[in-house]
Amino acid sequence: MKSRVELGAAQETLLIPLYGRAMEMRQRRPWMHDERAVELVESIDYDFAKFKKDSLVGSVLRGAIFDHWVSEFLREHPGGSVIEIGAGLNTRYERLDNGTARWLEIDLPDAMELRRRFFEDTERRTMHAGSITDPDWVPLVEELPEP
Repeated sequence: MKSRVELGAAQETLLIPLYGRAMEMRQRRPWMHDERAVELVESIDYDFAKFKKDSLVGSVLRGAIFDHWVSEFLREHPGGSVIEIGAGLNTRYERLDNGTARWLEIDLPDAMELRRRFFEDTERRTMHAGSITDPDWVPLVEELPEP
């Protein structure tokens, strides 16, 4: 059975990069490999066809740039911490985790509720429902290993 999506208008935009990564996997030579994005799109009850191709390409490119920055950071600081603000249904942890870094993923409550249907907290991965404007997440960052 497919998961139904109930998100606010701003949070609904989290589906654009997810769908973009899934569609990229259909390319002969994808820029980004993300099998998990394909699985998620196939398991969500939503009309993804309404997203324009230009926004999908842009979201994949933006994601690839962030992946590059995170990869560089983890090469220099393998035991560091990655904080994803507005995590949505991002699969960066699945694509880039090095086995030692800590990850904190933050998003608004309705987006995090959806995220928790597909992902779980682990010893090194913590998901937090909250707003970036509410400082309740700051102590979670302070507890993480630096940098």
